[in-house]
Amino acid sequence: MKEQIKTFLDSLKHRQDKVRIAVILGAAGMLMILLSELLPDKENNITPSSDESIAETDETESFRKSTEAQLKELLEQIDGVGNCEVMLTVEGTTEYVYAENISRYTDTSPDRQSDKADTDIVIVEQNGDKQALIKKVIRPRISGVMVVCDGGGDISVNERVLRAVSTALNISSGRVCVENKRKVY
Repeated sequence: MKEQIKTFLDSLKHRQDKVRIAVILGAAGMLMILLSELLPDKENNITPSSDESIAETDETESFRKSTEAQLKELLEQIDGVGNCEVMLTVEGTTEYVYAENISRYTDTSPDRQSDKADTDIVIVEQNGDKQALIKKVIRPRISGVMVVCDGGGDISVNERVLRAVSTALNISSGRVCVENKRKVY
């Protein structure tokens, strides 16, 4: 095999059209590179999911479901509402603000003096497990609420539900929709 390649290369040296062959081989190589970039790579299409993003999604979903359940329980206690279903839409995910140690110092050099600060996240140990100390948890923003209830067709019940949801979730009434539940006969 090695001998055949050497013979082929020697024959190319003595050909008159070696420039044309070099251009064709170069163009073929560039075409192969271009095609390899256009064709999907099976390994690169798989999006790695980190435990942290899964935990954030789970926590956001848990927050949404918990809020829906609490709101449903609250609304069903309002006179005239009857049985109801609640659906929330949320924007964003749960965010954590971690406690930090801030060390301030003055950097004095011959030319100038400047104040600097170093920040380190506070780590605490619980049951032999080290974790960052959470200073604040920022919940996702509620962007809309849909309430379907037995009394949704009554204007006064509709208004009371609208006001209760707006007040409980601190959102504008324009983000709340209240509808009458379909009667099943």
